[in-house]
Amino acid sequence: MSGARSQGTSGDNRFGEFVKRKWLAIVLVLLLIVVAIQNGIGGDQATIFVLWGQVQLPTWLLVLIVFAIGVITGWVLARNRAARRARR
Repeated sequence: MSGARSQGTSGDNRFGEFVKRKWLAIVLVLLLIVVAIQNGIGGDQATIFVLWGQVQLPTWLLVLIVFAIGVITGWVLARNRAARRARR
């Protein structure tokens, strides 16, 4: 049955399935981009207190750093979950 499909239909089907599974992540990344651009245009500075010091950086950079931390955390947790399932 899959041999009868054309290559274009198969690619379209894979893209549709990807969007169905990842729609929330796509929406959140688009929202992140909008927030980062809006804060980049405004030129605001954010002050972050880290232990005994403070760091001042552009707000758009803070948004991207928090996003990167979230991505890394999600990746690590997913990897640990997959390892636990593989041990069962």
